[in-house]
Amino acid sequence: MGNIKFLLLVFFLIVVVVNGCWEEERNALLELQTNIMSSNGELLVDWAGYNAAHFVDCCFWDRVKCSLETGRVIKLDLEADFGTGDGWLFNASLFLPFKSLQVLLLSSQNIIGWTKNEGFSKLRQLPNLKEVDLQYNPIDPKVLLSSLCWISSLEVLKLGVDVDTSFSIPMTYNTNMMSKKCGGLSNLRELWFEGYEINDINILSALGELRNLEKLILDDNNFNSTIFSSLKIFPSLKHLNLAANEINGNVEMNDIIDLSNLEYLDLSDNNIHSFATTKGNKKMTSLRSLLLGSSYSNSSRVIRSLKSFSSLKSLSYKNSNLTSPSIIYALRNLSTVEYLYFKGSSLNDNFLPNIGQMTSLKVLNMPSGGNNGTLPNQGWCELKYIEELDFLNNNFVGTLPLCLGNLTSLRWLSLAGNNLHGNIASHSIWRRLTSLEYLDIADNQFDVPLSFSQFSDHKKLIYLNVGYNTIITDTEYQNWIPNFQLEFFAIQRCIALQKLPSFLHYQYDLRILAIEGNQLQGKFPTWLLENNTRLAAIYGRDNAFSGPLKLPSSVHLHLEAVDVSNNKLNGHIPQNMSLAFPKLLSLNMSHNHLEGPIPSKISGIYLTILDLSVNFLSGEVPGDLAVVDSPQLFYLRLSNNKLKGKIFSEEFRPHVLSFLYLNDNNFEGALPSNVFLSSLITLDASRNNFSGEIPGCTRDNRRLLQLDLSKNHLQGLIPVEICNLKIINVLAISENKISGSIPSCVSSLPLKHIHLQKNQLGGELGHVIFNFSSLITLDLRYNNFAGNIPYTIGSLSNLNYLLLSNNKLEGDIPTQICMLNNLSIVDLSFNKLYGPLPPCLGYLTQTKKDAEISWTYFAENYRGSWLNFVIWMRSKRHYHDSHGLLSDLFLMDVETQVQFSTKKNSYTYKGNILKYMSGIDLSSNRLTGEIPVELGNMSNIHALNLSHNHLNGRIPNTFSNLQEIESLDLSCNRLNGSIPVGLLELNSLAVFSVAYNNLSGAVPDFKAQFGTFNKSSYEGNPFLCGYPLDNKCGMSPKLSNTSNINGDEESSELEDIQCFYIGFVVSFGAILLGLAAALCLNRHWRRAWFRMIEALMFYCYYFVLDNIVTPIKSRWYKNVG
Repeated sequence: MGNIKFLLLVFFLIVVVVNGCWEEERNALLELQTNIMSSNGELLVDWAGYNAAHFVDCCFWDRVKCSLETGRVIKLDLEADFGTGDGWLFNASLFLPFKSLQVLLLSSQNIIGWTKNEGFSKLRQLPNLKEVDLQYNPIDPKVLLSSLCWISSLEVLKLGVDVDTSFSIPMTYNTNMMSKKCGGLSNLRELWFEGYEINDINILSALGELRNLEKLILDDNNFNSTIFSSLKIFPSLKHLNLAANEINGNVEMNDIIDLSNLEYLDLSDNNIHSFATTKGNKKMTSLRSLLLGSSYSNSSRVIRSLKSFSSLKSLSYKNSNLTSPSIIYALRNLSTVEYLYFKGSSLNDNFLPNIGQMTSLKVLNMPSGGNNGTLPNQGWCELKYIEELDFLNNNFVGTLPLCLGNLTSLRWLSLAGNNLHGNIASHSIWRRLTSLEYLDIADNQFDVPLSFSQFSDHKKLIYLNVGYNTIITDTEYQNWIPNFQLEFFAIQRCIALQKLPSFLHYQYDLRILAIEGNQLQGKFPTWLLENNTRLAAIYGRDNAFSGPLKLPSSVHLHLEAVDVSNNKLNGHIPQNMSLAFPKLLSLNMSHNHLEGPIPSKISGIYLTILDLSVNFLSGEVPGDLAVVDSPQLFYLRLSNNKLKGKIFSEEFRPHVLSFLYLNDNNFEGALPSNVFLSSLITLDASRNNFSGEIPGCTRDNRRLLQLDLSKNHLQGLIPVEICNLKIINVLAISENKISGSIPSCVSSLPLKHIHLQKNQLGGELGHVIFNFSSLITLDLRYNNFAGNIPYTIGSLSNLNYLLLSNNKLEGDIPTQICMLNNLSIVDLSFNKLYGPLPPCLGYLTQTKKDAEISWTYFAENYRGSWLNFVIWMRSKRHYHDSHGLLSDLFLMDVETQVQFSTKKNSYTYKGNILKYMSGIDLSSNRLTGEIPVELGNMSNIHALNLSHNHLNGRIPNTFSNLQEIESLDLSCNRLNGSIPVGLLELNSLAVFSVAYNNLSGAVPDFKAQFGTFNKSSYEGNPFLCGYPLDNKCGMSPKLSNTSNINGDEESSELEDIQCFYIGFVVSFGAILLGLAAALCLNRHWRRAWFRMIEALMFYCYYFVLDNIVTPIKSRWYKNVG
């Protein structure tokens, strides 16, 4: 009978495999995708792309799981990853075709309601539905509960929001439903109710009597210590999470003891003082795991009061100050505890030396606590049953104590992120720790022998990370054969690593291999792929591998990520890569020397990330790259190549592609009308040869955050349809031929960076910068904007960079600009601004800004227990978050770039450098008046340019306070007086010019920074003297710097000017008197003088008559005739 059942099952499975998923369910998935996209603007997967690519078996589609027995869909994972548009109206009928559905995940979908009669209660028609996840959807919790309570089959229900979320009540919700008594969720075993800030547990009564509830998650609410007595209505409760509530002061133990089945209790992030027993002396015998910890709690009192938890096995106390000596003795009294977790907590220096009495301890986990000193040679080494030690990211120094070798039961050891040193082969510690399965010593100062022979007896070792250490060569054990088979090996960014360890030739079970950042040379080690057919990820970036990349001879069904970027690989990209790696998710071959066309078979149906940037690739992009061949491709970077042709056709409509980088190529022609793909988040098509107008078809895109079309040949107007991009942050269309004005509706967009420089835009600025409270960068240089700088500029409260140079702006500089306390760079040069300099400019906050630099999806997934690690390592998911390996695949290029002229050159500042740059350029205007002394308050400014204006008066003495200034240009004005000697204190000054003014006196001494300036810094001031000028100063103290030092510089300068004027008047008068006396005394001279004057008058008269009047008359008569 058993054989017959087995044969029937095999036959049924064959039928399912041959026929694939049910057609009605495949059609339902396609309809569901369309509904989510049209209602919410969100796209999770491209099921339609799978279908179009004739990959019709929906059981293998992303986010879908089918039953092996029936082929029916049993799980839909529709959790959102990105922004969710305007919200989704749920429609239950879309899910009813999935008759065997057991798990429905809809978290973060921004569900704001449902269509009429299509609410969650209708899901009761799915009799097998056991789990629903609706976390992070902004619907009123009472409405949710009253609607979900009709799904009697539910066993797991997850609800929750971020704190401070505003809730909505669906318009189609029948309020009478809340008063109706539903059947209740009598089968519910697990309930999540997070972040609603409720303080009354009775709200859950809407779900009926939950007598079978075993797990209750209530973190981020407002419950106080009375909550425990209210939880008796859940008699089966085993797991309770009350983290981040309002449980303060002393907690009554009797109320917790009454929860007789409770095994797990999380009270972290509360302000607990102690656990007190006011009646009797009962113990809590069922509780096994207790989680505590808060920067506000009295850690010493709390730990001392834990004696009532008589069966406690696991204690977690995170992010707390545990330095009190009494804590050590209190912990030693917890004789039943086997697991201690102190993540983020600082411990007393005597903790490790005195922990040896906790002989039952199996796990000691104390990462990221800032603990320091050397590891002691006693105490913790006596924990003979310890299996897991985690000292990750502390500040321990020195060498490893010899007693570490006593911990022969140790299976997990993490010492990464400390300052430990020494040769790990210098003593026998490692040879005694033969039970090790996980070893992480990365990011220290260890000397690691290249042979790794010290681990020759570690038969159980599967995880080894030695990155960020020094590799030393040992010749004694060159060709040993290891007894272990690693699954994870990382030797990234080590010092002195010149070749890969020889033992890798004997590894056949690697899943993740990280060898990046070592400048390894020679051909890429394809033999690693040949030997390890189960490899899931290989990271070989930042080396010096050369030659062509060769594919392995066999198909790799498990390989999901390949990163060989930033090497010296050349030749063509291998053909048929999709056949060699059919399950590949991520491929990064950027920053190499690859050439030739992009192969049509480079990507498979699962590929989501493709980066081929910074190579020498040529030809056109395969037309079906992101549609048929790789329908799941959402990140495509082809930047900095020699690609040409059109970017895609009008029929090109991928549904998933979110990040598209085409910059720095030779693409040409008009931008296609569908360039604003509905799925795009980032589009960078800058520095190409695109021409024509910017398409106006933007209404389908609700997700675009960044648009860069700069440095092309685009012309025409900025389309008003660009205002449909409701969440855009970056708009860059610089260096084109765009004309007209900026659409006024742009001011309603949440823009942070506007780059429209070097176009032909015009009009006034008033409507452009009226309501940009979010704006950080405004770059409108080299356009034709006219009129005044509007007073409304003061509303740009977040503005860091204001660049308006080379326009036709006029009028005063508005004082409202001084309200912009975040301004770092101001460039108003080459305009027609007039009037005085606002003194308040000196009070602008010239602080170092945190420039918005590129961000990356990057998380270091740390697993706190050995069991979780093994489960994770051997699963088919989460491989590539394993070690937090840095990858630039997700860089969104949102970094701000600002061009600013300083030191007589134009520089581009970006990233980390930009946040240290500050400057003001008001040159080449018509500004008048004196330089305000307040400008000397800008102690952090690096560049100040006031040249080519009509400024007069003296150079303020306060300029000696500009301690960080590197470039100071005051040339081509009407400044007078002497150069303040205090400027000699400006030790950072690299460029200085006061040329072409009316300055006088001696130039600053030729020393310090002023010893680097030649006479061009002072030319055009005839009354300046001293080296390096040719004019030598006299010995008069009035012209020397010493007189100025004594505080007499102003009087001496005044005397110099007065002497000049008096001498000039006296000399001119003497000449006139001498001439008059000569004419009076000599009669012949007087006649000759008057004859000369008369002849000169006649000569001028006839010259004008012959050369000007007569030709004009002749021309007039001719025209009249």
